[in-house]
Amino acid sequence: MKKQFFISVIAVIIFSIQFSFAQSDDCLSKLSWLSGTWKMQDKESTIVEEWTNSGTSSLKCKSYEVKGTETTMLENATMSCIGGKQVFTYYPILKEVGDNRQPVNFVLVSQDNNTFVFENKAHDFPQRVVYQKVNENECHAWIEGEENGKMNKVDFNYTKVK
Repeated sequence: MKKQFFISVIAVIIFSIQFSFAQSDDCLSKLSWLSGTWKMQDKESTIVEEWTNSGTSSLKCKSYEVKGTETTMLENATMSCIGGKQVFTYYPILKEVGDNRQPVNFVLVSQDNNTFVFENKAHDFPQRVVYQKVNENECHAWIEGEENGKMNKVDFNYTKVK
């Protein structure tokens, strides 16, 4: 009897672990299309976002600008599952001693028609980060919100290269 009880307990634990991993996988499944390298040509430079899968519950991004032979890091970001919610986290590149900017979280507030809106109303600018899958090879992303008392929006139109 004790042996059957012990086997039952082990089975429940294994099932719970597998269910937990399945939830993590599912949490970001609708955003997996972001994996790869995305580029946007600007007048004098190219902006690049490289998204990679990092385990089952996060996507990591490094963003940089290529201008001639110079490459400048712009930001790092992740999309991860925290408490069952999708969260976009921006990690600023600290450029000087005393720069104490901290990572900023934006929580997914809506997803409709391949458009994913992450929001943090308490942040100065932006308050929203949006990624929209136009098709397999195009992504329209933007940041928006109030800045100095006026609404502002900055668009990024990316093409997938890898």
